[in-house]
Amino acid sequence: MYRNFTFVSDDSPLKSKGSGISVLLYNILLSQKDHHQINVLTFCRDSKASTEEIISDNRGIKLHICDRKFQKTYRLVRLGILKKIVEFISFLLYVPAFKKTIDRKDNIYVTVVGASVRPVCKAWFLQKMDRTSKHCLYIVDDLELINQKQANKIELFLIRLFLKSTIQNCDLLINISEGLKDLYLKNYAKDSLVLPPHFVKRDPLPQKIDQDKNQYTFLYTGGLNLLYNDSLKYFADVIDELNAAVDRDIHYHLRIQTYSSLADFQQLNFNSASVSYSTTDNRDDLLKIYQQCDCFLVPYSFAAEDYGMVITSFPQKVAEIIQYGRKILIFGPQYSSVNKFFSAQGIGFICNEQSKDMLKETIRKSMMSDLEVDSYVHAYEKFLSAAAVGKVFKEIIKSIN
Repeated sequence: MYRNFTFVSDDSPLKSKGSGISVLLYNILLSQKDHHQINVLTFCRDSKASTEEIISDNRGIKLHICDRKFQKTYRLVRLGILKKIVEFISFLLYVPAFKKTIDRKDNIYVTVVGASVRPVCKAWFLQKMDRTSKHCLYIVDDLELINQKQANKIELFLIRLFLKSTIQNCDLLINISEGLKDLYLKNYAKDSLVLPPHFVKRDPLPQKIDQDKNQYTFLYTGGLNLLYNDSLKYFADVIDELNAAVDRDIHYHLRIQTYSSLADFQQLNFNSASVSYSTTDNRDDLLKIYQQCDCFLVPYSFAAEDYGMVITSFPQKVAEIIQYGRKILIFGPQYSSVNKFFSAQGIGFICNEQSKDMLKETIRKSMMSDLEVDSYVHAYEKFLSAAAVGKVFKEIIKSIN
């Protein structure tokens, strides 16, 4: 079932210099480029990589950088909103010519939607501009809730104008989690396919470089934001208490590897004796950092006001770190998408209550228990691998034929 897929993404697919949707999309496309014709309509406005690097990372797919000719314009325009307008104009100018290069009867547009409504607006225009192709949305965040929390008035206005009609008029809705699937079925009476995050197959990490048997290192990798910060702080306070115990025989350490700024980290006022900060612009450098940890930490907010985001989001880093042959500790409410995933597979070390006693016990258990590598690998292969992505692509084709 070979088909022509055209992915539309504000974030360019990137291997080493990307984060979030850039990395998610790169790995999904990498898994399918030998099985389908892949086009990507994307933009360079917000990319940390040069145009040449974007092209280099996407060999084997047909890459179309809509705003490539507008790079000089971006440098002349100071206001971010004006740059977004220029980007959208580049899209409107590019699509008519692009349509002439593809077999539209065989084409499936997949517009990737994160925390911004801008891709939804593009999908709405594509539905109007190309009625021959099929149209899908791949939604990876609850953009309504995120923008409500951030009080983004312009985004919320555009969401009210475009989201409902775009969802209801698309040929197929795809979501990153079961939580998002349930949300859009309830709110818009639109069922979805679920395409969880994927990360290219990786080998287990070598033996830990730091052989200090008196230190046990947890590693959090990801951004610093409202979904994670409170639980990171709570976790850090608990390991401070463990480290302060009179009868302690080991030092617990939390390393926060993040693309967030040092200033954001410092605002959280961690104890430097037990928590450290690191960052890198190149994902290729992460393996050296990962190798030095004993256990990955995946935190999630317990706050009632974050329920909607916790139940619908699924961090793509799970698809990567589950492969590395390191233990994983989940600290978040039982209803979170990640807790449900690890619980269903019977893997990881899970603390689903904001209880110091329970968290201390989970920490100790993670240190003392053996790692069941085969169980982690099985979960990856079944749900997060290239083969799993391929099955969803077949379901996409089947659903819209």
